[in-house]
Amino acid sequence: MSAFSEANRKAFNDLSEAYNSKPWQRKLSSQVSDALQERKDWIGVQWATEDNKREVKLLDYACGTGAITKALGPYVTSMQGIDISEKMVEEYNKAALSSGLQPEQASAVVGDLFAEKVPDSLEGPRFQNFDVAVVGLGFHHFEDPALAVKRLVERLKPTGVLLLVDFVPFGEERKREEELRAQNPDADFPDMSRTIKHNGFERADMEKLFTNGGLEDFSWAVLDEQAVMELPKGTVHRTLFIARGRRPATVWGKLTTWFGGMQDQASGQVGSVMRADHGR
Repeated sequence: MSAFSEANRKAFNDLSEAYNSKPWQRKLSSQVSDALQERKDWIGVQWATEDNKREVKLLDYACGTGAITKALGPYVTSMQGIDISEKMVEEYNKAALSSGLQPEQASAVVGDLFAEKVPDSLEGPRFQNFDVAVVGLGFHHFEDPALAVKRLVERLKPTGVLLLVDFVPFGEERKREEELRAQNPDADFPDMSRTIKHNGFERADMEKLFTNGGLEDFSWAVLDEQAVMELPKGTVHRTLFIARGRRPATVWGKLTTWFGGMQDQASGQVGSVMRADHGR
C-alpha cells in the first residue's frame, strides 16, 4: 500500500464510527441513493426483479459503511464491498447483518485493488464477473484514476457496467483551504482534507479515462441539486455527477447478438409474408 493510500486508510478509520451520523452526511447519502434509483434504467444493467430472479452481482468499491449497497441492493442478488479501511469494513458488515442479510448476500472485505500487486485474497470467483461495479464519492481520493478504472473493468463481466459518483471540479474550494492553511499554520485541519488527490472531474476527462480503460457506451449525468457539506473549514457546496461505461461484449457475445438480430429480422419478414398471404 502506498503512503497516500495508507493516509486514506487511517483517515477513514478515524471517521468510521461517526460516518453518516450528521444530518448533512445523511442528506448526501440520500441524494446519491435517489439519483441512482431514479436512473436505474439509464444505468443499463439487467436488474433482478420479483418476476426474474436472475443473478446480479454488485461490487461496491471503497464501500465505506455501504451507502451504494443500500441504494442498489433491491435490484441485485449479491453485494460485495471492498475498502482499504478495516473499520469501515466492520461497520459495513455490522449494518448488513443487522439488516438480516447473510454474508453470501452482502459482505465486505479489506483490500486494495489498486496495489502494485493485487493480494491473492481478492482473487477467485467471488471477486470476478460483476454485473455492475460502483465507486460512490471515493474516486477523488484515488491516487491513479487510470489504473483504478483499468482494475475495476477487469472485475466486470462482458457487458458489465462501471458507475462512478463523484464531484465536478471544486478547485476554488481547495485554493481557499490552502490559503487558510497558510494563514493558520498551527490550525488543526482534519486529515481527511489531505487525502483528496483530485479536485473533481470534468466530463471530457472522465470520458477519456473510461475510453482508455476499455469501456464503451459512455454517458454522464449531472445532478440538479448541489451537495451541501458542513466541514470544519465551513459550509461548502459541490455539484455531483454520475458517469457510466460498459465493458464490451466478447466476440462470441457480439456474434450472438448479431445472429439474434438477424433471426428477429427474418421472423418479421416471414410474418409479413404470412399476413400478406392470409389477406389474399
